[in-house]
Amino acid sequence: MTQDEEEVQWIRRAQAGDAEAFGLLVNLYWTQIYRWLHAMTRELHTAEDITQETFLKAWASLHQFQAGTRFRAWLFQIARNNLIDRRRSHHPERRRPFPQQVPSPDRGPVEALLDQETQALVNKAIAELPKAFRAPFLLRTQEDLSYIEIANILSLTAETVRWRVFKARQQLLAALGSRLDRVKP
Repeated sequence: MTQDEEEVQWIRRAQAGDAEAFGLLVNLYWTQIYRWLHAMTRELHTAEDITQETFLKAWASLHQFQAGTRFRAWLFQIARNNLIDRRRSHHPERRRPFPQQVPSPDRGPVEALLDQETQALVNKAIAELPKAFRAPFLLRTQEDLSYIEIANILSLTAETVRWRVFKARQQLLAALGSRLDRVKP
């Protein structure tokens, strides 16, 4: 049985009220939703809260999910709506810095430091992208969603999504080109 077939079975069981099957779906998609929300908010606790809200809303409205559509894209749509709702409510959240990556035990301290510096530069450049470009860029590059799926999630056309991802890449290359050259050993 493929993962897609297994997922369809979990969805059907969850739609019939099986909380354990829904838990399997949560385990499958939690990290992807959280990672995207964290990249959008840059706030650990806010991203975690919105991720929890996303799965609670998904559970509550699972009966509305239409078979034949991609469950992951549906979850991202819910996450996006929750993010918009959170921003509209204007609740000030404390900003927390993005955690530094833990260096691999196989790498030396110089390589680990360079990796951390490079990752910090990339994270900073992504955070500085306009939100209109950042959201589709992250959904495309981190979550590997199609342009059509992203268009549905963000209520845009597929061409607009393609253009925004392209512009985000251009901006990142412009912002990182000279910076990354300075970090290289």
